[in-house]
Amino acid sequence: MNTPLRLRAFVPLCEIKGKFIIVAILAVLVLASCGELPSPLYGSWADNRGNTFSFFADNSFSARVAGTSGLPAQTFNGNYIVLLNILTLDCTNVDLRVVTEWDIRGNILYLNWISSESDAMSLTLFKISN
Repeated sequence: MNTPLRLRAFVPLCEIKGKFIIVAILAVLVLASCGELPSPLYGSWADNRGNTFSFFADNSFSARVAGTSGLPAQTFNGNYIVLLNILTLDCTNVDLRVVTEWDIRGNILYLNWISSESDAMSLTLFKISN
């Protein structure tokens, strides 16, 4: 029995679509299992006043903040949490938790640093490395 020409052309097209769908599903699963993207804060940031911040992939950070009111610069280490545009810095070497808003425009990070003396400093930091 002969298969009509239209039906013969339709069968290979269905096989191609089915294979494409399987490959597309596998690609989505592979990309979804690759893990989470690093935070946009990841990397090192600095300004010309000696303030430096380094954010690492394991959600830890290291910071050197120039002192306010003539105090010497201090070094802070700890963990950070990002929730939308809120940044929480938990310092482990001193008893300090800084909760601040942050914004990145291009390669410039804007945030407010609140010291243990409750002095607020607006920081404008430039990305210096990833």
